[in-house]
Amino acid sequence: MALVSKSRWLFLALSLLMMLVSFSALAQRADGNIGGNAVAGDQVAVHNTGTGFKRETVVEEGGKYHFRNLPLGEYRVSVTRNGESVGNFVVNVRPGATARVPLVPADEGVAAEPAAAPPAN
Repeated sequence: MALVSKSRWLFLALSLLMMLVSFSALAQRADGNIGGNAVAGDQVAVHNTGTGFKRETVVEEGGKYHFRNLPLGEYRVSVTRNGESVGNFVVNVRPGATARVPLVPADEGVAAEPAAAPPAN
């Protein structure tokens, strides 16, 4: 009788351990975000330089934009205002983090292309 009880507890313990391992694997993110500020109405495009993945949006009235659930990797972020490029940036999307793009001011564009934005933490 004691042998059955020990094997039952062992089975329960192993089952619980397997569930915990599988839940921790699901908790790891395989995507990230890009966010920034620009002028309302600006068009922002992101392009993954490794995979070719692209997405576009228009800056909302408050001057903010977000790209959520992007595949990981290096992205070129282009900001266009009234048909003219006003900013080009390179950011790295990391798991579960938001890469921040530098502000694009209302009165001027970005003349030189920065090498990379500060890493998202």
